[in-house]
Amino acid sequence: MTDSRHSYVDLHLHSVYSDGSFTPGEIVSDAEKKGLSALILTDHDTTEGTSLMLKACAQAGIRTIPGIEISCTWKDKSIHILGYGMDYRNGHFQKQLAEWQGDRERRNRAITEKLRKGGYDISMKQLHAHFPGAILTRAHIAVYMAEKQMVPDKNAVFSSLIGKGCPYYVPRKPIPPGDAVRFLLSHGGVPVFAHPILTRMTPEMLDSFTGYLAELGLKGMEGYYSGYTVEDEALVAEIAAKYGLILTGGSDFHGTAKPSISIGTGKGGLRVPFSCYESLISMTGNRS
Repeated sequence: MTDSRHSYVDLHLHSVYSDGSFTPGEIVSDAEKKGLSALILTDHDTTEGTSLMLKACAQAGIRTIPGIEISCTWKDKSIHILGYGMDYRNGHFQKQLAEWQGDRERRNRAITEKLRKGGYDISMKQLHAHFPGAILTRAHIAVYMAEKQMVPDKNAVFSSLIGKGCPYYVPRKPIPPGDAVRFLLSHGGVPVFAHPILTRMTPEMLDSFTGYLAELGLKGMEGYYSGYTVEDEALVAEIAAKYGLILTGGSDFHGTAKPSISIGTGKGGLRVPFSCYESLISMTGNRS
């Protein structure tokens, strides 16, 4: 393995098994061309693509461990908790994911029924046929409506139809971030606060909230992320150091859903050092 491949990693990626447009194999193929040394698939609330990711990375000689991103809510704020190195094959682990996915499915069904009553030609049957095998999210609804030319673009779906405060919005049963942290820890995972800057908290609130999660067992913060400024990176690093947390990083690649974000480089300037992957490995003991 060359030095360049040992330099950069991407520890936050989404595939067709949640709301991305690339298969695990396609993600690995793209990353291999770019010389990345480690990748972790972190699909939303599912590990359906994990086995394929592990296999593809092994064949390409790229390091990886299991990953996931759990969608949570805290005081009306969307909070995401990344999990790394957990025992994803565990029956109790998968049972909990199935319960969360069931709630997401019920929410999607309620949204599509409201849209249908509002005159839009959309149903869960149509969505499942259009996105076979995917764990459906609101992003799939937006993409579908845009592709069927019901709206100008997918962003309009969120801003005027199904986003918070819009006529077809349906809230999801909230998962407290503390519950996600404890859940991951109970299955050998390393819980990490995903893209904390995107929460739009004040520095003081972000510090306090991170401290609260750290008391529950949070192990890291996403310190490198697509769109972060130098000031953002410095703030996250400062808070992480205060609470003894490791730094991780990734692009949050989704493919066509976020066309401005590329694997490994994010919006162009992202460079996640290999040391971030090493920090995770030191906590999981996983040498995949």
